[in-house]
Amino acid sequence: MIDNSNPNYFSALWALVFIFLTLNLFPIPFAILISFFGDWVYSNPVIVDMNYLGQIKMHPIADNLTSIISMIFVVAFIVWRMKVRNLPLRELGSLQLKRKDLLYGTAFLALFVLLEECYMLILGLEMPEGFITFMLSEPLILGLLSVIVIAPIAEEFIFRGFLHSQLSRTNLGQWGAVTLSSILWTAIHFQYEALILVVLFGFGLFLGYVRIAYNSLSLPIALHAINNSFAFLMAYYFY
Repeated sequence: MIDNSNPNYFSALWALVFIFLTLNLFPIPFAILISFFGDWVYSNPVIVDMNYLGQIKMHPIADNLTSIISMIFVVAFIVWRMKVRNLPLRELGSLQLKRKDLLYGTAFLALFVLLEECYMLILGLEMPEGFITFMLSEPLILGLLSVIVIAPIAEEFIFRGFLHSQLSRTNLGQWGAVTLSSILWTAIHFQYEALILVVLFGFGLFLGYVRIAYNSLSLPIALHAINNSFAFLMAYYFY
């Protein structure tokens, strides 16, 4: 008799395929649903340079709503699949956030941001103007919610939580899982040029290290949110 209580872990390949399909398919029905809200969701379009994909017309209201709603359902879907497979949620990392850990993490994050700014300045790199315009478009609350709340929670849950927990059980080990999940996390930010993606990859490794060192999911989420808040405020006040 098969013991259905035993955890049924994802293989490395299936974990990668599962995340790829989930991230790409889930937004589709919500984008269609939001299209029925009326023309107002497509107001104030912005042309964004998506690097290798060229210039794309984006709609701040429709696109942000699609992202926010779909990411909530993506997280819920992954949690459900983990429960179906009897995978313990504690393996995603602790949700307890200690003040001391947050202070140390924020200090190292500040150092990373300082090095990042030096790197950007030396190479003469700037964030894509179209993407900043999109992020700061009205209603501003949608951009703020998407960048500072939803993105840190959903992305850290998916990459430093679920994906890391599954990949680290394979021959990749902890650092192999951190490296691969950071590469994939960097890849979803395809709107940036290659030299900026290098910085994002380094940030992914930093968050992965925090995930391992503190066995925490809440700390990478918090540091990701702080980083995005800083970027948002810099764009808002100095763009």
